[in-house]
Amino acid sequence: MFRNELLSIVWEKGCVEVRELARLLNTTTDLVEIEADLCASNGWLRQLDSLIVATPDTNMQQ
Repeated sequence: MFRNELLSIVWEKGCVEVRELARLLNTTTDLVEIEADLCASNGWLRQLDSLIVATPDTNMQQ
């Protein structure tokens, strides 16, 4: 569920800062970064420092 919400927000916004995403998901930045790293390793999104960016595969994983 958490992963789906994260991917949905990233897809809707196109790119989002880790802190903003943590606030929207009501969680910590550490948890968002861990999940983003996992999703990035699968190609579902890209993480550039504190910025999380959607990829074409982001929408397919929802």
